[in-house]
Amino acid sequence: MKRVITLFAAILLGAPLFAQEGLFVEDLFEGRVISPKIMKKTVINGSRLEPYKLDTYKSLSFEVAEAAFHKVEILIIKDSNAAEDKQMEYVGDHLTYAVISLPKTYTGLNRFLCFQAREERGVWTVTVVYLRGTASVEDLESMFNKRKK
Repeated sequence: MKRVITLFAAILLGAPLFAQEGLFVEDLFEGRVISPKIMKKTVINGSRLEPYKLDTYKSLSFEVAEAAFHKVEILIIKDSNAAEDKQMEYVGDHLTYAVISLPKTYTGLNRFLCFQAREERGVWTVTVVYLRGTASVEDLESMFNKRKK
């Protein structure tokens, strides 16, 4: 019985480590799509995010050529298929902006995937952000609008 309780506790405590589990972009964050050497990765968890009603913030920024960008674009589009709500913008045939509200976690937390890309002279500058917490879309919009002013 102690082993079962210990195993259950380990699973619950480890759950935040797998915040993107079940998402196609998990491969991107794990460095299986784009070389981690060219990515700037930021991960913030815990109390620093409480004022924003979040418990997880993960972001990636990188520059890639067209072929690599297309691989990333496909992952974002695949994850958008499971969205509860989404805003997506294209320039030509390429996705350049997305805010995706993903299904909630099993504990009821909201999850968001944000994507922005721009091309200049054949090089794509890409930012991907994963957010998880009690924040709503309205909370996030309010937060970003305050920073713009």
